[in-house]
Amino acid sequence: MVRGFYTAASGMHTVIRDINTKSNNMSNLSTAGFKQDRLVTTTFAEALAMREELRTTGRKYELGTDVVRGKKALELKTDFTQGSLQETNRHLDFAIGGSGFFVIQDGREGPDGEELIYEGKYYTRNGQFQIDPEGYLIDGLGHYVLDDGDEPILVERYDFICDEYGNLFTQDWEHIATLGIFNPRNPDLLIKKDEYPFVILDEATAEIENGDGELELENLEFEGIIKQGHIERSNTDIASNMAGLISASRSFQSMSQILKTIDAIVGKSVNELGRL
Repeated sequence: MVRGFYTAASGMHTVIRDINTKSNNMSNLSTAGFKQDRLVTTTFAEALAMREELRTTGRKYELGTDVVRGKKALELKTDFTQGSLQETNRHLDFAIGGSGFFVIQDGREGPDGEELIYEGKYYTRNGQFQIDPEGYLIDGLGHYVLDDGDEPILVERYDFICDEYGNLFTQDWEHIATLGIFNPRNPDLLIKKDEYPFVILDEATAEIENGDGELELENLEFEGIIKQGHIERSNTDIASNMAGLISASRSFQSMSQILKTIDAIVGKSVNELGRL
């Protein structure tokens, strides 16, 4: 009977995470370049001989040492499918057609002087840029947009031109720089962290090899296009997320009622046993 508490509580905890995930997807419908997440769940975690979470903690699960009753949240997966491109006619808006990410620099340091994120760079599909007072191209957080040589881009004026390959030119067609595009072999190894859209978690994650001995986060040649005056809309599926929210809410209510029922039965058993 007591195991029922753990089973129902485990399910409630997973449903709460699912609701938070879908709510976050819905709240970012208007965020350019946003990629929706989905929660992967399992009821068979104890049947896995070993599972490594290199993207998060590196924790290992041995058979029989991490038995889970009920439903468990396995991991959060990001859907990297491209959203639709929307024309804005704003010179500082950019959208990537195809795979790849804009490269952003963040030079902030932690309390011990270490970089807060791996190599001081993070990656985003949100191309809503601005120009700082010094004339450098920056993102919405005020961080430098990097070129293909990992250097900040000095544009000075907003009326520059960008071709489909990411080359930036003045009105007189003088080359300014080329937008840096990070096109990883396996984007699933990128994660969302705090206010950063996507980051590489650490050096160990960056050096993961596939079966052919190739680095999973190797920067492949960019084969897409860059469209100036456009943004990529969020790829959030409104219908599926709304339906999922309704289903998750009903599941939570059901499990809450199960907990109340089990609690009433246990309470009655204790009271009756106490009279004997």
